[in-house]
Amino acid sequence: MEDKVITIRIDQENFKDLQEIEKEERTDRAAITRKLLAFAIKEWKIKNSLNLVRESKVTIRKAAKLAGCSYVEFLNYMENEGISLGYSLEDLKVDWESK
Repeated sequence: MEDKVITIRIDQENFKDLQEIEKEERTDRAAITRKLLAFAIKEWKIKNSLNLVRESKVTIRKAAKLAGCSYVEFLNYMENEGISLGYSLEDLKVDWESK
């Protein structure tokens, strides 16, 4: 895949933070910017997918795919956000007793 070039303007505070990260990571600005952008995009995909599940707009499996993670990883994200699976302990007991 061919890399694309983007140009952005950032405020002074973000620029200083970027410089600090460059020093800490010991790498150039372009590499750090790519790394931070990739991280932010992944976080956005996860949050967006969690919202879609919360609003019952997609299945958990579809949300995991949209988030770019495994089904089990996405279940962990859901648990951390307090999002119900739609299957309670009471449902489990009923299923267990019916077997």
